[in-house]
Order: sequence, then structure tokens, then C-alpha cells
Amino acid sequence: MRCRLCGQERKLIKAHIIPEAFFRPLRSGPIVPELHTNTEGAHPKRSPIGIYDKKILCVECDARFAPRDDHAQQVLIRRFSEKLALFSGSEKVGYKILDLDYKLLKLFFLGLLWRASVSTQPFYRRISLGPYENILRTMILANNPGRAEEFAVTLAKFSNPELTAMLDPHPNKFEGINYCQFYITGFVAYIKVDRRPVPLFLKDFLITQSPPIVVLLRDLDGSRDGAIMKEIAGNAIRKGIPKK
Repeated sequence: MRCRLCGQERKLIKAHIIPEAFFRPLRSGPIVPELHTNTEGAHPKRSPIGIYDKKILCVECDARFAPRDDHAQQVLIRRFSEKLALFSGSEKVGYKILDLDYKLLKLFFLGLLWRASVSTQPFYRRISLGPYENILRTMILANNPGRAEEFAVTLAKFSNPELTAMLDPHPNKFEGINYCQFYITGFVAYIKVDRRPVPLFLKDFLITQSPPIVVLLRDLDGSRDGAIMKEIAGNAIRKGIPKK
């Protein structure tokens, strides 16, 4: 079959879209991680190692993503120092991240977005980039993360981590600007898919070439995400499984 990245006729492998490492924290207890979707009537799918796709990448191209995936894991899957917490009055509103490589981290999110768009797996069916798909492919092949505002990435972290879950990615809009929204182990990544500038209220919260970057704390109370995740936690309790 033809590799979607290099375009060559090669044997394709089982390639993850969200790296398997991001599912490990979710299966640290007795609960097998489940993938949930915002689509009404859809049922959760048990997935201890995440979702892979056998129709998109050859082994050589899959290896391109490994350093970027590893760096994202190091930056995100860890305990954040309270010394780097940000407050508005007495309320904690975010954290600063100092030690990151802009090129590797930004390319991780570009790769995540591109892989989701080309994937044939139903979990990623709502991510379809149209002409942006080939632009991303070119950037990935050239190891080009682009400017901070090009496919701009803003990160948020759930303030109540016991409600983390893996929900399906989907399109969103901020002030009419198109974004794709991904959930990865307690984080939400908002990736701009639009030639127009980043909305003004998000300009200070981008992954940029000059750390630190700011990760916003997101309170799930009152949000649709929060309702879904609280239902997941409630189901676990009703089954007699400790909530993680």
C-alpha cells in the first residue's frame, strides 16, 4: 500500500495517532481506558493502548514522529511544579512550562493533527483538514514547525484531574476562527486550522519559540466535557471500581 506521508509503495505498519505512551497513565489502576465521543448515541470503546491505523504509515515514516512524540511525553506527562503555578488573586489559573523544545513540541501537534486527518479510524472521523492536509504533510517532511501563529497551539489542563478521559477530537471555533480540539491525558490542545490571525484573547497562550509557555487550567464544571467525564467517573463508581 502507499504510505500517506512519503507517497511510496511500501509495507505499512500499525501506527498510533495519539502515541501509546499517553494512554499509560489512564491504565495505571484497575480501569481499562475507554474512548468516548461527544456524538449522541455513540458507545464507549475499551482501548488499553489507544488506537492505531494500519493504512497510513510505513515504518520509516512512523519513525519520523518518534522524537517529537517522546518530547511531548516528557513535557506533558509529569507533575507540574507549584513554583510555576500562576494565580489570579487566590485562584490558580495555570502553569508555566520552561523546559521545552519549540520545534519538537510544535511538530508533535502538527503530526497529531495530520495523522488524525488521514486516519481511517472512526474515532478521528470528525477531523478533516481539506487543503491544509497537504500543507501539514509538507511541513512534517521538512521538519518545519512554522511560526507560532501558523497552526497555532494553545494548551489547557483539567483542574480536576480525576475526571480525565480520552474524548474524540473535533472541530471548534473561537471568535469565528477554525480550530481542532484534541484530548490527551488530562490536557486539551486547541490547534488553529485557519489562515486568519489567532483570536486576541488567545495570543498570550500559544506555544512559541521563546519559553515559558502558559498552560491554562480548565474547570470542567458546567462544560459539556465535564458532564461527559463526570458520567464516566459515575459509571465507574456504580460498577464498584475506584475512581482514578
